[in-house]
Amino acid sequence: MESAKGPSSVAADLRALLSSPRELWFVFLATFLEYLGVFSFLSTLTLWLSSDHHFDDKAAGWWAATFSTLLTLFVFLVGSIADAIGVRRTLIISFTLAAITRLGMFLAPSPTMAIVALLAFGFAFATSSPVLQAAVQRASTKRTRAFAFSLWYVSFNLAGFIVGPFLIDPIRRRFLGADGKLAAHMVHVPGWGDHMMTANGVIMGTGFIFAVAAVIATLTLRRNFEARVDPDDEPAPVKKTSPLVALREVVSDRAFWRFIVLLALLSLVRMMFQHMHFTWPKYVTREQGDAFPVGTVWSYNSLLILFLAPLATLLTRNRKPFEVLVYGAFISAVSPFILCFGSTWGLQVTMIVVLTIGEALWSPRLYEYNVSIAPRGREATYVSLASLPFFLAKFLVGPTSGYLLSTFCPETGPRRAWIMWLIIGISTLVGPTSIWFGRKWITKEEPPISAI
Repeated sequence: MESAKGPSSVAADLRALLSSPRELWFVFLATFLEYLGVFSFLSTLTLWLSSDHHFDDKAAGWWAATFSTLLTLFVFLVGSIADAIGVRRTLIISFTLAAITRLGMFLAPSPTMAIVALLAFGFAFATSSPVLQAAVQRASTKRTRAFAFSLWYVSFNLAGFIVGPFLIDPIRRRFLGADGKLAAHMVHVPGWGDHMMTANGVIMGTGFIFAVAAVIATLTLRRNFEARVDPDDEPAPVKKTSPLVALREVVSDRAFWRFIVLLALLSLVRMMFQHMHFTWPKYVTREQGDAFPVGTVWSYNSLLILFLAPLATLLTRNRKPFEVLVYGAFISAVSPFILCFGSTWGLQVTMIVVLTIGEALWSPRLYEYNVSIAPRGREATYVSLASLPFFLAKFLVGPTSGYLLSTFCPETGPRRAWIMWLIIGISTLVGPTSIWFGRKWITKEEPPISAI
C-alpha cells in the first residue's frame, strides 16, 4: 500500500489508523451491534418460518427468496438516497426501522403477520451494509483504508462469533424438551407477564435490542464527518444531487458494469454462505438432531475470521486485489465438496475452516475495492449497486435450498445429502473458474467518471 507521500510501513499505517476520527470507531461499534441481530436472524430465518409458522421446506425457501428479491429492489435506491441525504441520517432511519420490524417478527401472532414484518424488514436490511461501507470509507484515509475495512470486517465477524455460542445455542437449549426436540415454553417476562414463546421467536426478538443499541451508537456520529477531506486523496469536486441523478451517473460507467460481472461471478461463491444460513441448519439438525449446536459450530467461521482477515490483509497488502480475490474464491468454492463424505463433526468443522480461509482472502479486499474505484461523493450509490449480485445470490439460494432439502435431505425418509452438497459445490466452483478465464476483460481499465 502506498500513500500519496510514498511507501509506508505496517507500523506507520497502524499508527495512522489509531489516529482516525472517532466516527470510524463508532461505525465499527454500530456494525457490531447491527450484525449481532443480522447473524441471529440469518441463522434462524428458515427454522423460524418452518417450526414457528409451519411453512414446509419449499414454502420457507420461496419466502426467503421473496425477501431477498425485495432486498434487490431496495438496494437500487438506498445508496443514492444516502449520498443525497447523508450517511448518518440514512443509518439512523435504517436502524430504527430494523428495530420496529424485528419486534414485529418476534410478536407476530400469525404466519401472515410474520411475513409482513419479514418483508418490511427488507428495506432496513438492504440499507445497512452498503451505507456502513460508505461510512468506513469517509471516516478513514487512503493510507489506512485497507486496515480500516479489515477491522470493519472483523467487527461484524466478532458479532458472528458471539451470536452462536452465547445467544443462539443457549436459547435453543432452554427450549429443548426431554425428547431432545425443540418445543414452545411459557416464559415469564417482568412487566409483561407470562407468554408462550419458542426458541426461534426469542432469537428473532433479540434483534430488536441490538437495533436500538445501533441507533444510539449512530447518534454519536458528528453531522459533518462525511465532509472531511482526506489529504492523501486526489481532490475531486462533489455536489449533492438527487438520488436518481447519482444513480444515473454511476450506471453510465462502463468500468462499473465490468465490476458487476466480477461480482455476479463471485456471488456464486457467496451462495455457499447463503446455503450455510438457509440450507445447512436444517441439514445438520436433521442429520445430527436438534441438540446439535448449530450456532456454536457456525461461529467458528467468525472466530477464525477475527484472526485470518487481518493476517490475510497483512500478507497480501502489496499483492494485486484481483489476484487475491481469485485465489480466495477458489479456496472457498471447494469447501462444499467436503460434506459429500459425511456429516460428522470433523467434516463440518473442516468444511467451515476451508470456507473461512478463502473468505479471509477475498472478502475484506473486495469491500475495500468497492469504494476505492467509486467516484468521490458516489460511494454509497456505487456500493449499494455493487451489492446487487450478492442479493441475487440469496434469491437463487432460497427456492434452491427448499428443493434440495426436500429432495435429498427431507425431514423424514431416506436421505442422500452428499448429492445435495455435490450440486452446491459444482455451482459454486463455476464462479472463480469463470473469473479466471475472463480475467483480462474484467480487469481492463477505464477512465473513471467524475461525480460533479
